[in-house]
Amino acid sequence: MTALARPPQPQPSVGSGAPGPSADGRISDLAARATTTGDEHEQLEIENPATGEPLGTVPKCGTEDIEYATARAREAQERWRRSDPGSRQRVLLRFHDLILDRQDEILDVIQLESGKARRHAFEEIMDAAMNARYYGRMAERHLRTHRRRGAFPLLTATWDHHHPIGVVGVIAPWNYPLTLSISDSVPAIAAGNAVVLKVDSKTPFSGLVGLALLEEAGLPPDVLQVVTGPGGELGPDLIDRVDYIMFTGSTDLGRKVASRAAERLIPSSMELGGRTR
Repeated sequence: MTALARPPQPQPSVGSGAPGPSADGRISDLAARATTTGDEHEQLEIENPATGEPLGTVPKCGTEDIEYATARAREAQERWRRSDPGSRQRVLLRFHDLILDRQDEILDVIQLESGKARRHAFEEIMDAAMNARYYGRMAERHLRTHRRRGAFPLLTATWDHHHPIGVVGVIAPWNYPLTLSISDSVPAIAAGNAVVLKVDSKTPFSGLVGLALLEEAGLPPDVLQVVTGPGGELGPDLIDRVDYIMFTGSTDLGRKVASRAAERLIPSSMELGGRTR
C-alpha cells in the first residue's frame, strides 16, 4: 500500500451505537437479491441476536438453486473474463467509494444481524474498502505476464501467463459477515472469475448488501451470486460445481471440505479455527 495514494480516512459513525430507523426496510429489500430458481421456497427466519426478535427472512436454497446459481455464474464469467483489466479496476474503485459513502447503511446491517458494537462493525467497513482499493489498483500488475529464466539459460525462456480459473465458491462464516464474504470474493472477481457466495445462515444480509453495492459500482449481473441456506446442505453441492473453493470455518469442517475438493482435484483455500466441534 505504500506506493498508493493514501485513501480517505473516514471516522466511524458511532452515534448512539444503534442502527438507524430505516434499517429494517433495507433488510427486507436485500432478501430479494438471493439467487433462487424462482420457485416457491421455505423461508429462513433470521434473528437479531441483540434482542432475540425476528430480523427478516431469506430463502432456504437447495441443490437446484446451487445448480442454477453456478450455471448463471459460469455464463457471466465467460463475458467477464474477456473484459479489460481497466474496466475491472474501475468497478472495484467505485465499490471502494460506495462502501465509504454508504458506511452508515452497511454498519446498520452488520450490527442488526451480528450483534456487533458499531465500532467493531466499522472494522469490516475498512477491511472491505481497503481490499477493494488494493485489488483495484494492483490486480493488473499481479496478473501481468512475466518472463522467467528458462530451463537452459540464454537458450530458452519461460513466460508466466495468468488466466481466470472460472467459478469460485466462497463459504463464509457468521462472525465477520462482510469481511469474510465480500473481501474474500473481491480478489477472485478482480482476476476475471465469477463467484458463488454461500453466506452464513445467521448473517446473510451483509453479503447481500455487498452484492448490491458491487452491482451499483458496475459489476455485470450474475458475476457474483449469493445463495442462502444451511451450509451443511449447500456446501457439498457448491463444492461439486465450482472450480475453486474458499472456506472459512472450523477445522473439522475444513477437513471435509478439503476431502471433497480433493476428490474433484480442484484447488482450495481455507482459514480454519481451533474449534473442532
